[in-house]
Amino acid sequence: MKTEKTLNGECLCGDVSWKMNGPYEFFGMCQCSRCRKITGAAFATNLFVKPEQFSWLSGENKRGVFALPSPNTFGNAFCQNCGSRVPRQTPKGWMLLPLGSSMESPSIKPTLVCPEDHTDWFTRLKEIV
Repeated sequence: MKTEKTLNGECLCGDVSWKMNGPYEFFGMCQCSRCRKITGAAFATNLFVKPEQFSWLSGENKRGVFALPSPNTFGNAFCQNCGSRVPRQTPKGWMLLPLGSSMESPSIKPTLVCPEDHTDWFTRLKEIV
């Protein structure tokens, strides 16, 4: 039986922290316009786990949550102190974890999400630099 390592994560200031156990369901790197706006980067890197594989270590009550009105399912959770992205539960029940807040790598390969919605500057990066 393969043993999955536990990944830990925390926000920038350390007020909000959590851990998650594998097996990990999905590791998505999304470059859609909404994910770029939320992260301020070319990609959002999110790991998805079942709720029973996730637990808060500290600061769950220090989170802020933003959700677009229905029928959209897009949202964000953040530390109310430093503004860093933190985990949130999706409308379908999964826990979405911003993988950039963990210093460890999951035992799953990423999948590119929304390849048709990307920035011209990112796809031409090799030409620009």
